[in-house]
Amino acid sequence: MKMNFLKLQLFIVFLIIGSISKADQYSLVNVSQYLTKLKFLKADFSQTNADGTKSSGIILIKRPGRMRFEYYKPNKTLVLVSAGALAIFDPKGDEAPITYPIKNNPISLILKDEVDLVNSGIVENYKVSIEEAVLTIRDPKHPERGSVELAFKGAKPELKKFTIKNENGSSTSLYLKNIEYPPNISNALFSIQLEKKNRKSLN
Repeated sequence: MKMNFLKLQLFIVFLIIGSISKADQYSLVNVSQYLTKLKFLKADFSQTNADGTKSSGIILIKRPGRMRFEYYKPNKTLVLVSAGALAIFDPKGDEAPITYPIKNNPISLILKDEVDLVNSGIVENYKVSIEEAVLTIRDPKHPERGSVELAFKGAKPELKKFTIKNENGSSTSLYLKNIEYPPNISNALFSIQLEKKNRKSLN
């Protein structure tokens, strides 16, 4: 009985030490550094939409300011974030996309050249557990624009999931897998004008 009690005590001690270690590795300073150094990312994603439907594709990130969401069939939608705009190209190949200012989307908060979670005031909530760390950020000057929830896993912070919660209350979650950090990604892949030009030449 004493041996079992001792094993239980040791287990609790190791569990506490592990939790403290993870909390230190996942401090806001370290997560800020991870996001700031995250210049290039390529990954497969699966997406859960506000209505419960699912889709998948490839995501490219080139910070600051650029993202590309290339959806697989049957969706085949293309979403580009570049030059301060978010452009949605429909799968029919129409040259003119639906365009919005990216500043109105909360995802813009992690596309800045430097992400300072300690001093910027954008952190709304942050929870660190043994399984993952979940960070919620929102622009304090424009809370009506919604928020982004970022989930990190691994021995060190690595983005595995993000959920965009829009001003109307709807949310879209993307789960990342097969994550790569290439040395560079061509600017042409994020060019809204080039995509419009290419589609025009095909029509």
